[in-house]
Amino acid sequence: MAGEHWNVDPGGVTMKFLALQTSPRSAAMAGVGIADPARASEVTRNPLAMSAMDTPEFGLSQIIFDGDGKDRLVNLYFGHPVGDNFAFSGALDYLGYDDIEGRDENGLETGEYGAYAWAAQLGVGSRWSGLNWGVTARFASQTIEDETAYAILGDIAGSYRVNPYLSFGTALTNFGYVTAYDSEEEYAPMALQAGITGKIPITQNWRVHVSADAYRRADTKIYGLFGAEVAYAETLMLRLGTSVREDESDDYSPGISCGLGIVFGMVVFDYGYSPRPAFEGGNHHLALGLRF
Repeated sequence: MAGEHWNVDPGGVTMKFLALQTSPRSAAMAGVGIADPARASEVTRNPLAMSAMDTPEFGLSQIIFDGDGKDRLVNLYFGHPVGDNFAFSGALDYLGYDDIEGRDENGLETGEYGAYAWAAQLGVGSRWSGLNWGVTARFASQTIEDETAYAILGDIAGSYRVNPYLSFGTALTNFGYVTAYDSEEEYAPMALQAGITGKIPITQNWRVHVSADAYRRADTKIYGLFGAEVAYAETLMLRLGTSVREDESDDYSPGISCGLGIVFGMVVFDYGYSPRPAFEGGNHHLALGLRF
């Protein structure tokens, strides 16, 4: 199971953990909503999250991979508004996996080894009422056994709020340079995502956000993401999402994602579940943030 987060065959896309959703909100909606960020925790995969930062926030999120795997992805994030028009952000990712069973080209056991990866990023973005933008710079490292690769990557995104009820957005993530791994040239998990969000007020306290995005990563075909969030008074949020794609893979398998968010004063808690039918289970996403 660990292999899906690291490398494919030599010369392919590497560091695919950089494309995993670390935000429970995004994961619960199958990754949809590039035009509709709401949490500082989303900034790790969506630079436009800075446009939604009304107050400073920092927090911790974690992905617990279901099944027999021992790997965990931990994410630390923060966001801070600057004046009325801008915000800056930062995040750290760490993914570690021990006791991987090694085998040679004949399938014979060669012993166990470990794999570790981390990434650090800083970003800046706007907080305007209509047109918004965000950019992020990221440094990442991945070590498998005794081989290490490094990456210098960037994200750039833009969105437009037509009115309080309709938004468009697009983002290009993880573009940049990756060093050779085991003498083989490899590529970053660069992805392009674009979508639309409609915000529907039901009553004074209830609202519904409905989003549809198109997504393509360097090693996948284009596919659709669809999701919704039902919120009560910005205190309780219920989320649902799914993807529609022609080709299937372990890290983006079709199925129903779901989750919830709870805001209690300064404390923000989010939970998301994303299915992985290939492993007869799913990923559990947890985040705890503090706004001040």
